Amino acid sequence: MMRRVCALVLALSLCLPLAIAADNPGVNRTIDVVGTPIDSIHTPDVSTDGMNFTIWVNLTDAASENGTTVEWTVQQCINSGVCNPPERISMDFIEDRGKWTSTITPVDTHSYVNFDIVLTYSDGEDEKFPEGGFSKGGKVWSDCWVSGEDSGGINCPAVPVLPDESLPAPALVLTILVGLSAALIAKRDD
Repeated sequence: MMRRVCALVLALSLCLPLAIAADNPGVNRTIDVVGTPIDSIHTPDVSTDGMNFTIWVNLTDAASENGTTVEWTVQQCINSGVCNPPERISMDFIEDRGKWTSTITPVDTHSYVNFDIVLTYSDGEDEKFPEGGFSKGGKVWSDCWVSGEDSGGINCPAVPVLPDESLPAPALVLTILVGLSAALIAKRDD
């Protein structure tokens, strides 16, 4: 019985990335800064392959006066469904009080840019906004994106949708194989 439960848990955990990947494709997400040392965050409405993507972070007066510095963690995900490793990038202080900025150049065929903000206080302590990281952080979609069977953007060719008789996604096939293998092992041990 325990083996069957373990097999079921393993099979369900393999399906989890498919469920997570489908969170509002094409819809940008902002970071809620209410009640934080961050006054506002400004990003472009869309990102474009090879074109500068600049973020501006404005701190509250209290945070800007106490020596707080700003970094951001960036993760670029491409149309094939793979995400590049996150990069933590220092932001530059602008002469205007409490304003910080940084620019990246999105990679070719990227779907979106994930980001969160890291504040380093004068005592050396770091705090990430939001606490949940990329799953709750900011997201700006590309002007030509693909997410599973969905696609969109400005002047972006439509992604052909596979007919219903096509094979299921590799993760689904793997999940079925793992489940069947676990059932065979459990049956053999009975």
